Amino acid sequence: MSIEECKQIILDNFRSIKLEKDYAQLQLSLFQVEELISHYEKLIDLQEELQSKHYQAIKHMEDINLIEDYDYVKWHEKRESEALSWKHELEILTEYKHQISKILQDIEDGTAAKTLAEEEKEFI
Repeated sequence: MSIEECKQIILDNFRSIKLEKDYAQLQLSLFQVEELISHYEKLIDLQEELQSKHYQAIKHMEDINLIEDYDYVKWHEKRESEALSWKHELEILTEYKHQISKILQDIEDGTAAKTLAEEEKEFI
């Protein structure tokens, strides 16, 4: 076996190890992002439910004269701002999920290995 063949075997093994490590790290990241997405979706649903119950409670207290002049506009603006912030964060996490899934697919179909091999040629 020539030195060039040995060098190629070593590079192939290192590339394989790197891709296996990257794949495992990306799978963990994907799991974490998917879990966060799930929590944000539940949070948004819960916030909608809370808004409804809050409105009903405030309306009831007004009806029985426990409170006066409740600032519904201010309350609604705060809730809307929260919801928009959470939805924006959900959009960002969804984009991360797509990016991670694309990289995982590149590793699975061999595209990442080919790219690494081409990059290695520049250094050797």
